[in-house]
Amino acid sequence: MNAKDFQTAADQFLMGLKRSAATIRAYRADLSHLQRWLVVNGRNLDASALEAYFSAHDWAVSTQNRKQTAIERFCRWGRQRGLLELDPTLHLERPSVPPPHPRGLRREDVERIFAVISANQSRDALLFRLVFETGLRISEALNIHLDDLDLTKGDEHLTVLGKGGQRRTVLLDDPKLVNALRKYLRSLDYEHGPLFQAQKNGRGGPLRYQSVQERWQHYATQAGVPCTLHQLRHSHATELVNGGVSLGTIRKRLGHRHIQTTLRYAEVSDASVDAELRKWRRKQQKTP
Repeated sequence: MNAKDFQTAADQFLMGLKRSAATIRAYRADLSHLQRWLVVNGRNLDASALEAYFSAHDWAVSTQNRKQTAIERFCRWGRQRGLLELDPTLHLERPSVPPPHPRGLRREDVERIFAVISANQSRDALLFRLVFETGLRISEALNIHLDDLDLTKGDEHLTVLGKGGQRRTVLLDDPKLVNALRKYLRSLDYEHGPLFQAQKNGRGGPLRYQSVQERWQHYATQAGVPCTLHQLRHSHATELVNGGVSLGTIRKRLGHRHIQTTLRYAEVSDASVDAELRKWRRKQQKTP
């Protein structure tokens, strides 16, 4: 289909389109933009022209997907009416939306939430502190059994069952966390089973994920700090990245199967970038 026939066909397509006025206006603008590009570049509407068209424009993913939807619907319409011998959008790939960058919280904001957890809620305080200081998934923390702990002085660690049934060892490197863990263990009246248990009718049982989520949201709301429970894991990872810990180490720490998942944390804050550049500059200036 040449550019002239394209314009005529597009007008017919839009006249019969049963969509809202706003959608029709958007489709008209998108198809007109493509038609003008075909004219300027002396191209007919075909698969190679569409690939060149999208390659020539650095649109946001959402913008390209919107334009591609309009063009795909027009081409299907044209193919059904014999105006196009082949559908040129048939093998046209859509850009994927990148996953959002994980958002961690500053340590001082997390500490504000911990501050509202009363002293008699030692189980909650330890559970949430453990997730924050180790980056465990909440499901991993809830599945920790007493037998998974090794508190040998100077080599404190635990074993967790991660995604895909993969076990990994997690170093307990924060002294305050280790002390809180030892104190909590001394208060328990059981020697086996889950580390964190619910007390129901005088009997212990595993904590439910939903219950833990609700308790965390209660504390976060009370502290006036918007924060999901999973953000504790993100906060730990962000601290490690900003502290210069290698991505390979962070990957093992968090139990990621693929380094691409860990790379999502590599977008450090502007403040961290500035600090690192200033440190480099000072080092350069001291070099004779």
